[in-house]
Amino acid sequence: MILKYCKLIIFVLILVLFTRCEKDPFRGWDFFIESPPPPKIKELYYVVKNCIPPYPVTFYQTSENLIGNVTYTWYFGDGTSSNEINPTHIYPVTGTYKVKLIIRNEIGVDSASIDVPELNLNSIPIISNFTYRHYNNNNYAPTKVIFTNKSSGSNIFAWDFGDGQQDNDDEPTHIFQQQGTYTVQLRSYCTDGSYSDYQQQIFVSPKPQRVFIDAINLMLPKSYKGNSIYIEMYHNTTYIGKTKVKSGSFPIKFNHPADFIDGYFFDYVQFTSNEIFKFVILKDNGANAQPTFINEIALASVDIKNNFYPRIYYTIRPIPPIDDMFIDLYLSY
Repeated sequence: MILKYCKLIIFVLILVLFTRCEKDPFRGWDFFIESPPPPKIKELYYVVKNCIPPYPVTFYQTSENLIGNVTYTWYFGDGTSSNEINPTHIYPVTGTYKVKLIIRNEIGVDSASIDVPELNLNSIPIISNFTYRHYNNNNYAPTKVIFTNKSSGSNIFAWDFGDGQQDNDDEPTHIFQQQGTYTVQLRSYCTDGSYSDYQQQIFVSPKPQRVFIDAINLMLPKSYKGNSIYIEMYHNTTYIGKTKVKSGSFPIKFNHPADFIDGYFFDYVQFTSNEIFKFVILKDNGANAQPTFINEIALASVDIKNNFYPRIYYTIRPIPPIDDMFIDLYLSY
């Protein structure tokens, strides 16, 4: 029995230390709220941005549990500090430096340290390197590509995108207008004039000619609640298909393929300024009666291209807009 009481006392102490008790103002219940975890530094890393002294070094961190008022304090090992999240610091002379980061918020504190052995050397090699990703994860032309510079030992950069365009930004974003395979080259320079080259090929697909409807979420004013509603779809003036008839509270969800009749994709799409995808919202009045027109909502195909074919949804509204009337449209290609 004594052992059981001891375990109970330990459990109560843990609750006191890590939780707090509050009262629900409406129901009058007492309940425990667990305290959120303190900040946690997961990784520290750096990039030395010249091949000879003075050495600019950019420090990076990845952390979690960053809630509340988070502060960052970097100590660079030479008597100086910074409160930036990812600071750059210049070391004018070689030496041994230990860099420390402290992260604080209202809940707690964490710290981590890192050495920079390159700062002990009179020179370091230039390593040119980069990675890239397609904006919206689509490589259809035109495609926006976001570059991440992974070079070290350099601080001046010359990009050649292989389509006649160049850039000198550290981490540029570039739009490839046409389909093709492009050799992108990065030349990274040190202040002494030496450099390193690195290149990768980027493939850009032709623009898609078929746009699929994955789902439609239809919102209508509450006055239409309980009515039988469906949507007809048109590519310009060409009928594509329609949804099943549904009723109930809004939004009404139509999912591919079960809720679509006749068709669920727009074919031979050109993405021109006068091309639209049209959604006609109708009230079903039974098999022997004409449906009642509610409204028409359109999406210009060129807007999809200009946003680089996102795989996320569009919210489209009638013109002029009507309160509580819109479509959340989910597309794929």
